[in-house]
Amino acid sequence: MANFPRAPLSSWGEQRQPAVTLTRVVFALIGAAALVLGYVGLDRYLTGGAPGSRDPLNLAYGTLQLFVLGADPLEGGTHFPVALQIARFAAPLVTLYAVVEACRLLLATEMRRWRARRARDHVVVCGDTSVARTLAERLHLAGRRVVLVRTRPIGPLELRGRGLLGVQGDAREPDVLRGAGAGQAAVIYACTESSAINLAIAASAARLAGQGRRDLAIYAQIHEPDWALTLQARRLGVPDAVAQRLDFFQIDQLAVQVLLAQQPLPVRPDGAVPRVLIAGDSPLSRALLIELARHWRLRRDEPDRRVEVDFVAPDATRVLERVARRNAILRDACRIVPCETTVAELLADDDGSLRYDRAFVFFTDEKYGLQLALTEYRLWHRVTGDVVVAVDGLAELADAFSPKHPPPLLDPLNGRLKLFSPAAAGCDPTLIAEDLAERLARLIHERYVAARLSRGARLGSQPALAVWSDLDESLRRANRLQAADIGPKLHWANCAIVPRDGGADDFQFTGHEVEELAKRESRRWVEATLADARASGSPPARRWLPYLTEWDDLPPRGQERCRRAIQDIPDILGEAGFQVVRLSDTGANRALFPA
Repeated sequence: MANFPRAPLSSWGEQRQPAVTLTRVVFALIGAAALVLGYVGLDRYLTGGAPGSRDPLNLAYGTLQLFVLGADPLEGGTHFPVALQIARFAAPLVTLYAVVEACRLLLATEMRRWRARRARDHVVVCGDTSVARTLAERLHLAGRRVVLVRTRPIGPLELRGRGLLGVQGDAREPDVLRGAGAGQAAVIYACTESSAINLAIAASAARLAGQGRRDLAIYAQIHEPDWALTLQARRLGVPDAVAQRLDFFQIDQLAVQVLLAQQPLPVRPDGAVPRVLIAGDSPLSRALLIELARHWRLRRDEPDRRVEVDFVAPDATRVLERVARRNAILRDACRIVPCETTVAELLADDDGSLRYDRAFVFFTDEKYGLQLALTEYRLWHRVTGDVVVAVDGLAELADAFSPKHPPPLLDPLNGRLKLFSPAAAGCDPTLIAEDLAERLARLIHERYVAARLSRGARLGSQPALAVWSDLDESLRRANRLQAADIGPKLHWANCAIVPRDGGADDFQFTGHEVEELAKRESRRWVEATLADARASGSPPARRWLPYLTEWDDLPPRGQERCRRAIQDIPDILGEAGFQVVRLSDTGANRALFPA
């Protein structure tokens, strides 16, 4: 379990604070000592006093009076036993501490509200879900000031230990967002259980912050993969997104990126392609199929080598057809066999020839998936690597199987059983910040690398021939700028993007469109290159100097590169799950500027 992010937070209990806890324990002991010493000292002091004065109830009542700065039996007295003297000072001290602590707790909520309204350049996280709580915790640990907006009541001790600020209310309401300081925030996350509510929160936050703010980023969680693609398409199609940065993220898509980055496909000693078992009916299994294809395309040493996948699900054929229609990369990088059976039946009918390098068990019913991984012994025999089980609600069990603190409470199958929490993996602020333009930039780079590898180049032989995470930041920025200009280019050509439906995708720009858009791409590249040179204080690289000119003076090779960049746009969008469509003049106006 050490290879995966820890489980998402399931509750908001107060973190342990050694100093506060120690102080409370000390004063509790002082209070107990004051009670004992006061009772004993008062008993000695009243020796020889009036009859009945040493009655236990009278002594107890007099001792309790010490905590309110006085006791009837001590009125007018001057010489007291040592025990009583100590109790006379210790008891009021405990009372004073209790009053101060109570005032602090009573004022804590109002202080947090005041601090939230006065916050600047902070992060606002909206939602009661484990995603919202985990995201807020990670942002706080990263040193950011975080304001959490929840609909459920927030206890006075709930957030104080974590150093977070809290506001209770419906984040769709402008007054609630004002209370969270959304107008001065740097980032706003909408992470409720409803995609529609998250969209409403994003719209309210954008209106509240003002359309002129370009430094505000708004991220809305969308639970349905198809709906997320639709919204991303409409956002990319905005002709000039001068308002806040707005993007929609889907936790499963982010989680599988982390999964394969931390657990890449193994390289087999015999040179054979890896074989993988994916079992489950959850959306995470579909996201894994797509990411697995992208992951393998950059790591295969020959363009025709496809990773072998057995996909086990009740409706595996239908799901696979639907995913493949929208993601053509599956056919290019994977050889997938749909199996509409159970894992137990698949392995029971096998003659012993099935062998897998890794198995992923991703069921909507997490308990069923975990039980399958723990009881199906044939799975252990057929898989040479790890058996990865997706859990969120049962993620706390990771510690029970973890060999990190030996001995583990439960047998982790020699360390091969890995519990994976999609919520914990996907709640990465860096990944969430990778909007659609960022993902298109990564696809642009991956297509370039794949093309070079198909011509015999080797990964890592040049700075540009590297996986995206290892690519130099200047090269990544160049790809980002090219991707960000796709939307305006499509708008100029009176086109839009929609989620890919699997039908005939034969869109092509006309010759005139290619030529005009290539000129635009050349101007964009020249401006970006010169801006980078000014920012770095050093002149552009010598190899780029012939291309830093007007279109008519550009060498034929440079013009052809710009044309190719335009012609590749439909394919790039196709790999991201989109397709380009043409709009009539009236239809375009209605689609882009609805009434």
